[in-house]
Amino acid sequence: MESKITEITAAQKENAMVDLSDISAVKAKYGEVYEIGTVVDEDDESEGRKISFYFRKPTVASFNRYLKTAGKNMAASTTAFVMDNIVDEQGDVFKKECEKYPGLALGLGTKLLSAIGLGDNVNFRKL
Repeated sequence: MESKITEITAAQKENAMVDLSDISAVKAKYGEVYEIGTVVDEDDESEGRKISFYFRKPTVASFNRYLKTAGKNMAASTTAFVMDNIVDEQGDVFKKECEKYPGLALGLGTKLLSAIGLGDNVNFRKL
């Protein structure tokens, strides 16, 4: 029998899933990473369930795509922006959570946008 040695290409390494509990591995794969969490299922009788997702730092191209479509449909644009920047390992889980909680993408997307400078905490005064 002839043994074949398989060489791992750069693309395969890039697409390989990483263990999200190993933050250094996540940073090694994605570079600058943000963790954004929220509480869902909160009501008067329970404190809710905290869920967190990891996002790569949005690129200028990703932000420009968001701006191009935000005026037409803010919810769809924000969902696309979030999906564009969530780490690959959590994309499917995030889609399922968004089916249960339609406002989830908008809430997390707002925080992700503030991480790149589009926040509502801006000061202005006339001099």
